Amino acid sequence: MKTRLLLVPALLLGLTAPARAAELTLSVSAGVFLPQQPFYRQIYGSSIPLSFEAGWEFKGGFGLSAGLTALRDDGRAVAVSGEGEEYPLRFERLTVPLMIHFSPKVKGFTLRLAAGLAGHFYRERWRTVDLGFEGRTIGPRLGLAVGFPVLGRLSLFGSLIYEPLSAKSAPPPEEKVELGGVLVLGGVILRVL
Repeated sequence: MKTRLLLVPALLLGLTAPARAAELTLSVSAGVFLPQQPFYRQIYGSSIPLSFEAGWEFKGGFGLSAGLTALRDDGRAVAVSGEGEEYPLRFERLTVPLMIHFSPKVKGFTLRLAAGLAGHFYRERWRTVDLGFEGRTIGPRLGLAVGFPVLGRLSLFGSLIYEPLSAKSAPPPEEKVELGGVLVLGGVILRVL
């Protein structure tokens, strides 16, 4: 049901936004994911996400955007009992955000404030034993970006994105795990229209 909730606005966005948009932009960025939960940081450290986004700008500074953010991390879990045996892990997450943003007029650079929803698809696999968990959920996403024009239709930008993400771990014992945090990204934007 939650996936359908995300797909309906995505479909409407895809069908109607280009016809009414004053400007269409495409961006690619990469950076670092700073996880909120200390336990996640101990196992995986900081991740390197890669993000793609299409944005439709309307008159009045408002716009819509949709994208795809992916990250994959390798880490190690240490057994609590026994001789401190280590188990290699792999965590993968794919995020599909749908955002509404506002860009106030500022001379010399572009400022963008954004809020919306993101669908998260995640899985963790223990690579040497038959353990792991996976799932999907929808949660809020907040963003702040600053862009600087460099050449014609090309701009450089940096952004901060906050996305809380609570997931259930696989039993036993089944408990909530915080997989969210802050993305710090930098990249390029190309104005297509």
